[in-house]
Amino acid sequence: MYPLSYTEPVFRPPSEWKSLILQVTNGCSWNQCTFCEMYTSEDKKFKPKKLELIEAEIIKVARSGTPVFRVFLADGDAMMLPFRQLKSILALIKLHLPNVSRVSSYCLPRNLGNKTVEQLSELNALGLKLMYVGCESGDDEVLELIEKGETYQSSLIALNKIKQSGMKSSVMILNGLGGPELSKQHAINSAQLMNEAQPDYLSTLVVSFPLGEDR
Repeated sequence: MYPLSYTEPVFRPPSEWKSLILQVTNGCSWNQCTFCEMYTSEDKKFKPKKLELIEAEIIKVARSGTPVFRVFLADGDAMMLPFRQLKSILALIKLHLPNVSRVSSYCLPRNLGNKTVEQLSELNALGLKLMYVGCESGDDEVLELIEKGETYQSSLIALNKIKQSGMKSSVMILNGLGGPELSKQHAINSAQLMNEAQPDYLSTLVVSFPLGEDR
C-alpha cells in the first residue's frame, strides 16, 4: 500500500490497478454530465491541490521505499491544470520516483483547447504517456442531452492533439446512452468518430435505464 491519504471516493481506470494514484486535483472540473455521479458528494467539490502538497506526497512515497513504476494523476481531470503546473508535477515524479515508466490521466477534450501540441509533446517527454478520454458518444444530439459540454469536433481535435504529441489515448464510449430513440445515430456517429480519430485503445460500457411499470 502507498503511504498516502485521499479525499474519497477516488476512481481510476481498471488498467491502473497497480499504479500509484496521485491526487493532484479533487473532483471533476466539469461535473455536469447527467449520467455521472462519481464526484457529486460534498467532499468532492473541484479544487486543484497545491504543488507543495503534491511534492510532499511524492517524497513521502519515495522515502517509503515502495516500488513505483506507474503513476495515475487523479481525480476526474488533471489535465485542466495549467501546462506549467503539469510540467512541474511530472518533473517531481521524474526526480523522486526515477523508476516510473508511465504517467497517465483522465482527460476532458475541452481542457486540451489551451494546450498546444508542442506543450503536450513536452509533457510526453517528461513521462505523461497515456490519456483516458471519456468521449461517451460521437453524436452531438446525445452529447447535448447528457450535458457533456463536448461535441464530435471537440473530441476529434483533442484526440488528434494527443496523437500528434506522441501520447496514446484510451477512449470510452457508452453503449445505450442515446436510449432507443437515438441509439442508431449514437452508434453510427460514435463509430465514425473512432474511425476518424483512431485512438490506441477503445472500450465500451453498457448504460441501461429502468423501464417504467407501464412498459
